[in-house]
Amino acid sequence: MKCNKKRMLLSSIYFVGIIAILLPSCTKESIQDKLLGYWVSMEGKPDVWIFREANTYKVAVSKRSGISRTLKPEVFLLKEENGNLFIDTGFRIGIAYNEVTDILTISSHGDYYRAGKKQLSIPKIQRK
Repeated sequence: MKCNKKRMLLSSIYFVGIIAILLPSCTKESIQDKLLGYWVSMEGKPDVWIFREANTYKVAVSKRSGISRTLKPEVFLLKEENGNLFIDTGFRIGIAYNEVTDILTISSHGDYYRAGKKQLSIPKIQRK
């Protein structure tokens, strides 16, 4: 097979085109990855922490309980079904995320803003 300059240039263009098509699919960040971090309620509801544990995404909600009103975290799975995100608490609590404003909306608790950087691992929760 004879390889001239024109054929070599055409092959290089095809190669660069294929790389340009395949590269974005390798680096695409999932919606759950965009939600990782600590979120604070705009309406005084409990703060939430979204984190990844192995291959699952989880939501930790701090709730006050008991007579002493101490903070105790409850952890739930964050699931996606047919493009819809929800927290599985036994009931489906819907979640929506506005990427432009970086606002998280939880159907039962209202809007949340991000407090701090993304947290990629399990949060350190002190337990009594």
